[in-house]
Amino acid sequence: MTAVIRSLADALRRFGDDRLEALLVARPDLASPLPGGIGPLAARAAGATSARRALESLTLPELHLVEALAVLEDGASPQAVADAVSSDPATVSPGLERLTTLALIWGEDDLHLIRPLRDGLRTPAGLAPGRPSDPTADEAAGLVAAARTTMPEVLETLAWGPAEVQGEGRLASALQEAGIVVADESGSRYIPRSVHLALREGRVRRTYVAHRPAPDGPEVTERIPGSRAAQAVERAFEALRLLGTVRSFDDDPPGVLRRGGIPQRDLRRLADRAGVPVVTYATVLQSAWQAGLIGHDGQEWHPTRDWDTHRVQSAEQRWAELVLAWARGHHLAAVVGTPDASGTGRPLLSEHTRRDGVRTRRGSLLRTLRTSPTIAATKDSLVDSLSWAFPLVPTDVIEEETAALLSEGEALGVLDSGTLSVLGQALVPALDEDVTEADARLAGALRDAAPPPVDEVLLDADLTVVVPGRPSERLLPLLDWTDVVSRGGALTLRFSATSVRRALAAGRDAEALRSLLEETSRSPIPQGLDYLLRDEQRRHGRVQVARASTVLTAEADVLDLLQVAPEASALTLRRLAPTVAVTLSDPGFALQVARQAGLSPQAVGPDGRTAGSELAHSLAGGPPDPDLVTVDGPELRLPPAEAVARIRAAEDGATDLTVTDRLLDAIAQGSEIALGIVDGLGGVVVKQARPVSLEGGRLRARETGRGEEFTVLVHRVTLG
Repeated sequence: MTAVIRSLADALRRFGDDRLEALLVARPDLASPLPGGIGPLAARAAGATSARRALESLTLPELHLVEALAVLEDGASPQAVADAVSSDPATVSPGLERLTTLALIWGEDDLHLIRPLRDGLRTPAGLAPGRPSDPTADEAAGLVAAARTTMPEVLETLAWGPAEVQGEGRLASALQEAGIVVADESGSRYIPRSVHLALREGRVRRTYVAHRPAPDGPEVTERIPGSRAAQAVERAFEALRLLGTVRSFDDDPPGVLRRGGIPQRDLRRLADRAGVPVVTYATVLQSAWQAGLIGHDGQEWHPTRDWDTHRVQSAEQRWAELVLAWARGHHLAAVVGTPDASGTGRPLLSEHTRRDGVRTRRGSLLRTLRTSPTIAATKDSLVDSLSWAFPLVPTDVIEEETAALLSEGEALGVLDSGTLSVLGQALVPALDEDVTEADARLAGALRDAAPPPVDEVLLDADLTVVVPGRPSERLLPLLDWTDVVSRGGALTLRFSATSVRRALAAGRDAEALRSLLEETSRSPIPQGLDYLLRDEQRRHGRVQVARASTVLTAEADVLDLLQVAPEASALTLRRLAPTVAVTLSDPGFALQVARQAGLSPQAVGPDGRTAGSELAHSLAGGPPDPDLVTVDGPELRLPPAEAVARIRAAEDGATDLTVTDRLLDAIAQGSEIALGIVDGLGGVVVKQARPVSLEGGRLRARETGRGEEFTVLVHRVTLG
């Protein structure tokens, strides 16, 4: 005869190792720290904090089953649960199995929802909280039957709406007189839970959507076979070109906002210089930041030490690193500039673009798109699919993240008009691999899809340069000297006075360009191009512009003293005139150095007036805000099999249980225990009590014989 399951702990003891491993993988917080047995594991699984976190991972049908169990009497049968969600036992069985594996319900013929969810879901499926004053089920059925004779349409409208009823007037009064609506102490009107259930004919949910909606949209067509793959490859290399513009940060770095991130005006300037939309440039820059390739010193953004290592890798490897940083990141580039809760625009490269859980939802959408490779999915169909998988996430958040996925994925070459590209198809399995395997897979996918690079150019007298294919690394400097005319099977570039002037201003070497063109061109350099280069070289540098952070003015002899002082060597002063010098150091540092040199400097504002204490304080500067590293949630620190083996060993008595584990075991078993409580004088008061919950280092227990609950800090509890 099968033993009766009396608690969640009994249910978990019947789990095989595979199911326990699945529980720990789905709810890794249960294994941090590792519980000392099945009892402590069950008590931790039934804790309020862990239960709320698990609730957020449920799909729409699983959430509907939990809502039904929260409404039904404890110990409801699978048939009753199926009826409550307008379905049948066979259809809801997979959902109930999943909830059992997650340790949110236990039992076989009699199903029990863990208490934090039963007590915490106060308004499941839009129903009002149950109150002692509510009519009984029979009384509610009678009230509804009587009201249907006079207002059937109104009751049909109220049935599947929320419990709270708004409005005044004759209809509201009629509903209240009929007992369908009642008023609480504050005067707000609502439908009692029992009456609402009677309106729904005993059901909690009108429909049960067991399967995730598939992406929907027009079929993917290719007029020229392979054109979509070619476009994906082109976007991938375009992302690498944009990433290469980070090199210019050394000469013209964007600033850093006080609250972190890059100013919107600098972002627009960089995107305009690169010739791409802001969202495209923001996606590449955000991915580079998450990959650790750029950072700031509190004042300016620059490439990090990892940049040099990254640049010597192959193009395919660099793209793989960039895309993995995006796919596994916790930020949204597409929301840059949109207002946050305070109404201020979100800056790029800051924690203001971070979104809890976005990595999980992004991966979910990518996996869903892989199941429909021939469909160009619409945004609405993807929103419906993601809402089914994450029903507790607000709709506006789902819509924002879906739109971000479509635009950001296209910028990196993994998406194309709502469908995964050949590169995106390789990204999905890489999400579940370690970094080394994922890098190799993605780099290989780009290598296979991309044509071999070409190492020659065609020069024309109209100052155009044609690269007949994908340019090799050797030809990439041409992009600094030219403007892009067209992209496709060939890359067409054009020299102009403006583009040459821009390259010279960025420090590019015209002689190195001539050598490159002579070695790679099939024809001699056109005379017009040679004249253009020589003319711009001759004009270049007549007006010199340098960067200076601080201006120092003083009598010539005072500046002479400062310039020769050993302390001032760090300033690298440059004299513009006998009484004027400039430095790249910030004003606060210059003030400190001048004081150390024995002078008495004074801070002044842009207008030359003496700066107030507030400005002087700001000139002193301060350390930059550190970048916060955050993750979606706790992760399993041990391999699942090893974690289960240790829990089994503790259950068999192979390890000594801590006080916390023994308390958790008593909570799971619902047993009484002798608690020794250390009082303020160092004495110990012993109480026979039944532990109820253990959260945040506090034990809540009910004293035997008195029925009174008390709370005590765990570190003050001793057990005999």
